[in-house]
Amino acid sequence: MSFHDFDEFLAEGKKPLSFKDGIPRFTPDESYSTGNFALLRENHATLQLDSKNGTTDRRDTILDRTKWSPEFFKGKTILECGCGAGPDTEILRGFGARVMAVDIAGVDIAKRNLGDDDGVQFVQASIMDLPFKPQSFDIVFCHRVIMHTPAPEKTLDHILQFVKPGGAIFIHSYASGPAQTWRWKYPLRPFTKKLDPEKLYNFICGYAHGAFKVTSALRKIPGGRVINHVLIPFMNFRHAKQFKNLTDEQVIEIGVHDTFDALSPPYDKPIPPQTMLKYAHKHGLDNVELEKRQMVTLLRTKAA
Repeated sequence: MSFHDFDEFLAEGKKPLSFKDGIPRFTPDESYSTGNFALLRENHATLQLDSKNGTTDRRDTILDRTKWSPEFFKGKTILECGCGAGPDTEILRGFGARVMAVDIAGVDIAKRNLGDDDGVQFVQASIMDLPFKPQSFDIVFCHRVIMHTPAPEKTLDHILQFVKPGGAIFIHSYASGPAQTWRWKYPLRPFTKKLDPEKLYNFICGYAHGAFKVTSALRKIPGGRVINHVLIPFMNFRHAKQFKNLTDEQVIEIGVHDTFDALSPPYDKPIPPQTMLKYAHKHGLDNVELEKRQMVTLLRTKAA
């Protein structure tokens, strides 16, 4: 499968501002993601790719959160809303889907990570203003992205129009319950999101090794996990099964990436679960289910 017929997906009157390196660009290179997400892509371009880090973390996470089998994706055309550096794109392609992978800026890094692949079309565009015809895709897939847009509910309403009748959706948002909101990041974000991103990033790098040692030690004592969760601004995944074969240095790099990812974005607005369901029903998507976990909320089409 290829996207040689890319123009067939475009809505009438939609034309890119430019077309460079095989990527149609409907937005300028500067965006609200410049400085935070862009910095992560540049400094950790391949960190989250299963093919590079030697884990199956992304694959396992997608299957766990969608509750779909790999066969469900095969042969489907997927609109990936917010592809980042391409870690999910890689997995979706591995399942045999073809992917329209969209992000507002920095798509060149994702394209470089995946190489030449006729089954992926990277597009630089805002997922709040997509240039496609409605009801054009078998699956609308939005993972770890929507709460970082300026208006998450409007974004959700917008992207759901692109799924075909009888198609499937997968939408992920952070949870809005106490386990999420009491985490250290929300008290700190009013300050950290205003800091110069590079200074914030360097500051996190500076304390990362010390924070790794402290949080690793605290995890072994009663109440230590709660202290880490509420008070210490560092994501330590040393205990995570999917990273058991990684070195401490690799785990620290993941911690730096995810800590910066938590503290730097201009927007972090989880969508209430019932609001997610409301918009699904608005678009006639009734064969869906809502799963509320401690840290995330998942809206998806029920598996057959």
